[in-house]
Amino acid sequence: MNLSLYDLYTELKSKKILFCYSGPITQTNIESIGATLRRNLEVEDAGNATILSVFSIFVEHVQNILNYSAEKLGKGEEDENELRVGIVVISHDSGGDYYVYCGNKIYTQDIPKLKSNIENVRNLSKDELNALYRERRKMEIKPGSKGAGLGLIEMARRSSEPFSYSFERIDDEFSFFSIKVVVRR
Repeated sequence: MNLSLYDLYTELKSKKILFCYSGPITQTNIESIGATLRRNLEVEDAGNATILSVFSIFVEHVQNILNYSAEKLGKGEEDENELRVGIVVISHDSGGDYYVYCGNKIYTQDIPKLKSNIENVRNLSKDELNALYRERRKMEIKPGSKGAGLGLIEMARRSSEPFSYSFERIDDEFSFFSIKVVVRR
């Protein structure tokens, strides 16, 4: 394979991409990358509220990859050290809007449930989202569940507009899930 890193670098710069990570993700990745991301946003003079929103959405995206990506690197299904694989991209435009993208493989059979979960929060008002968030925080998490759906609610609360998402079919077993969240300065 022949790859021009300069071409990739100039492409990322031309699209105003501040951050791009593709590959296996661990909890340690989140902490170290998060610190770098916060510093980068400070240098960009994004403002505290914007930094907090972008950072929170980034963390939720990466947590979703850790919990739900169907692409895993590990010895077996129950390997607690397995790595989940996905991609996270953060870009901005000249008007000060930030775009936080995330994508990962999912099982095609999970699309209806995921779509339903997204649509249930995607167009709620900020007051409705806050009420739902408080309600879900009080819920007891069911055995085998990975959470109360707070990640999607938190992203919707911090987003400046309803987030967009898509599913691209890979084959009968897998699809690729993408989501984009916008934060206005």
